[in-house]
Amino acid sequence: MSLVEGPVARVLAVSTAPLAAALVIMFGVQLAEAWLVGRLGPAALAALGFALPLVMTAMSFGIGLGAGASAVIGRAIGAREEGVAHLSGHVLLLAAGLAVIVAVPAWLAAPALVRAIGAEGEAASLALSYLRIWLPGLLPLLVGMAALSLLRAAGDTRFQGAALAGAGVLAFALDWPLAFGVPGLLPGLGLAGVALAAALSWCAMLAVAIPRLRHLGLIGGRRGAGPGLAEATRRVLRVGVPAAATNAIIPLAAALFTALIARHGEAAVAGFALGTRAEALAMTVLFALSAVANPFAAQNAGAGRLERVQAGLRAALTFCAGYGALVALPLCLAAPVLARWLAAGPEVAESAALYLQIMPWGFGAVGAIAVVNAALNGLERPMSAVAVSLARTFLLGVPLAWLGSRLGGEVGTLAGILAANLLVGIGAAAWVLRRTGRGGVGATGATRLAVG
Repeated sequence: MSLVEGPVARVLAVSTAPLAAALVIMFGVQLAEAWLVGRLGPAALAALGFALPLVMTAMSFGIGLGAGASAVIGRAIGAREEGVAHLSGHVLLLAAGLAVIVAVPAWLAAPALVRAIGAEGEAASLALSYLRIWLPGLLPLLVGMAALSLLRAAGDTRFQGAALAGAGVLAFALDWPLAFGVPGLLPGLGLAGVALAAALSWCAMLAVAIPRLRHLGLIGGRRGAGPGLAEATRRVLRVGVPAAATNAIIPLAAALFTALIARHGEAAVAGFALGTRAEALAMTVLFALSAVANPFAAQNAGAGRLERVQAGLRAALTFCAGYGALVALPLCLAAPVLARWLAAGPEVAESAALYLQIMPWGFGAVGAIAVVNAALNGLERPMSAVAVSLARTFLLGVPLAWLGSRLGGEVGTLAGILAANLLVGIGAAAWVLRRTGRGGVGATGATRLAVG
């Protein structure tokens, strides 16, 4: 689907809808998995909470590579550049190499990393068993994420959405037998079984994505047509490295937030993990919109349709604000009931409910940050996106969470995170709209946003 023609709002809506539906399924599965892990016991749920920051950090490399690939391929498609298939093939090779570079050191350092986050005793042992299985699955995951990013760059969000949803459903179908076992057939692997189910689903996702890329002519192009591996790597990593840093900043901060929460006990960590899963489900539409913002900006910049980039940003940020306001109050009111349904015990339920009563008030701001960062990556201005993420996390997020923890315990920690989200979300949206409104996006093939 071309993103350079047709009404801006309609193009964004049509492209976002399949991804939103897929993410609803995926995050719904993740929430159901959290419930399933809770059936393994409080220690298993706490272990998942300790493992998540490490998992998110590893995945951030794939997200960054995908952002770089989407920006470069989207711009090449918009400019009708030759050698797109050759360039796309190099992206997949780069993803495979990156997966090995990340997974091997992380696998070796996993015990130290788990301890550094604050895990102890049974929770630490379970978190380590989860990561020992999850990390080898990073190879099919990162290559699969890169493949789906190429499809998104071409505007094929329907297939991407179907592949993501299918992987989520397959993983959940495998969770129970692998975690709890099948009498007489298969021993239960516990939390490690959940990690194995995820890895198998990623293999299936990659297996269906490759033929689709061939069908659309995004890989398998004429040999020698297009840039070599070194040039393709340079172009993709020019955006991909800062984008990976942008995404790595968030889970790194999440690890620090988890360490602060851990001061209040394992139940607080388990509740925090449940809350983040529920938050992800509630924000699926905003995450999907941010995923589309990257190729939308890239294709239109490549085609010289810079006025559409400006209009798209205004529409997307307005939607973020409206959606955030719409979902915050119902989720806050339903928090105690939802938490009791998800949690395995009253203490975990209390912490999860606390999360869902405080954090939803910043959903619109978090969505705005995601859209701004994705659009900046699509415009090949990744360092500006890094600056936004640094402001959200280390400039404001961690200090305010630490201060909140000192003054108000668990409630104060969450309030500090919320305050940082609101301040940076509002500031980033106002900044990018002011710059684009003043004509800060200029022609000449590259997109310039004046800073300062």
